[in-house]
Amino acid sequence: MKHKQDQGFKPQTLQQTKYGAIDGKTYEQYGTLGWLGIPYAAPPVAELRWKAPGEPDAWTGIRTAKEFAASSLQLSGETTAGSEDSLYLNIWRPNTTSSKLPVMVFLHGGGNMTGSGKDFQGEQLARKTNSIIISVNYRLGALGFFQNAALKTGNALDDSGNYGLLDALRALHWVQDNVEGFGGDTGNVTLAGQSAGARDVLAALISPLSKGLFQKVAAFSGGLTTAAQEEGKQKSEDALVKLLVEEGKATSIENAKTWIGKQSQAQLASYLREMPADKLVTAFGSTAIRMESFPHLFRDGAVIPKEGFDSINSGNYAQVPVLLGSLETEFSSFAFGDENFVPSIHDETLFTDETKAEQYAAALKYGSEAYAGYNAERVAERLTSEAGQPPVYAYRFAWGTQVGVISERVQTLLGAPHGADMDFYTGHADGVAALFPEGYFSDKNKPGREALSAAMAAYLKQFLYTGNPGNGGLSELAEWTPWTKDAKAPIMCLDATNTTAEIDMSTQYNEGKDAVMAKMKKKLPEETYRLLTEKVFAGRFFWE
Repeated sequence: MKHKQDQGFKPQTLQQTKYGAIDGKTYEQYGTLGWLGIPYAAPPVAELRWKAPGEPDAWTGIRTAKEFAASSLQLSGETTAGSEDSLYLNIWRPNTTSSKLPVMVFLHGGGNMTGSGKDFQGEQLARKTNSIIISVNYRLGALGFFQNAALKTGNALDDSGNYGLLDALRALHWVQDNVEGFGGDTGNVTLAGQSAGARDVLAALISPLSKGLFQKVAAFSGGLTTAAQEEGKQKSEDALVKLLVEEGKATSIENAKTWIGKQSQAQLASYLREMPADKLVTAFGSTAIRMESFPHLFRDGAVIPKEGFDSINSGNYAQVPVLLGSLETEFSSFAFGDENFVPSIHDETLFTDETKAEQYAAALKYGSEAYAGYNAERVAERLTSEAGQPPVYAYRFAWGTQVGVISERVQTLLGAPHGADMDFYTGHADGVAALFPEGYFSDKNKPGREALSAAMAAYLKQFLYTGNPGNGGLSELAEWTPWTKDAKAPIMCLDATNTTAEIDMSTQYNEGKDAVMAKMKKKLPEETYRLLTEKVFAGRFFWE
């Protein structure tokens, strides 16, 4: 696909935004420009904690935009990392004069509890897709999704509890106000995300606040998840009680509940807003893709409809082209970190004990079938059940599952895990390759994975420009056809040998939880069946 050069954009690092001038950086190796750590909202601190984001203050002079801002405050091992002042975004574009370029705004993964815009760096992808790539920090954990009666003011957005999603929508407003200055087309914006970011993207589809802010979405490994406000209130109350005991304000849980009951709404709100942010983040723990441990994306009625994704049934949502991603062994990284398997991975008995090996393999097989299906097939089916829905395209990324492409050890443990496709878009080696530097990316498999990466960028480019990945503008690539209920080959398989990409529409179809359970019941020993259904899969999004 050729795009004419014009004089609409002056290719230099110094650019003007609505709020002031910024000076970015040049990526000589990739022929791109970047601007990092740009404020898109006022810092959500002090009185602005748990409020809908507002506009940032303007500045005078030139703001340096060469370094990433701090990530949103989050758990990091036994401590916390990042800052409560975190509402910043990053922009990359080709170092050319082209204007009216498509824009992709990306929301990172991490369970809505961890991660940062730095996780998806777009200096290579911007050039490969001839587009503007923007990655966004948004509020996480207890600072991003929080329900508590003491904070209610009567303002629907402030009371929603959906601060992280409101941040994403605020970033999209910033794009509408500023991206033309970077040569972007405000009428051709794709909202994209991975994992929790993809779930946020799908929630934005049904949000009445998203109207006109994007024309397409790309949801990589994100299912349809929302929570009731009551779940959030219960979680915040439990966390607050725990904190009161830890802080010495109460000697027991009962004592803490009594203390809460004696405070006025204003006193309790003040106590919560003055609490050190790291204590709040720590009190909420981690999720491991379980909504119960961290309810978020609340059906509040203002940001997300009370009926949640049932609003699709009435056609009351953003009807735009959709690209869905999933992975062949989507569940493997969660099995790898599951308490039921960690000891046998660490002491290597997973590779010598036949029962443990079979249980782990079963977790990968059936957990991935249910989880990848939840992220692709279930979303595609739900969206295409509505007559007005434009085309939906789905893929399954399978690189790393063929024998001989990656080491036998990494293939056994992970294969093509959740998130592995992101490095193939960004060109970075931040995921599995960082965890297993010896057995994953190698000189031997480089030709095949580079061919696959180039093809994925071509398909994405075509989708960003037109809403249809087609053949990626390359005659040698397979035509990517839309999802339909009766398609013989509904999903695009993205794979590669050591030397060549293997890409084609596939007959693979992953069934839902009930069908997967029935298969497990039939094929697995009772002990393995119970381990997986009652412990390993229990409470996960795809198993609810």
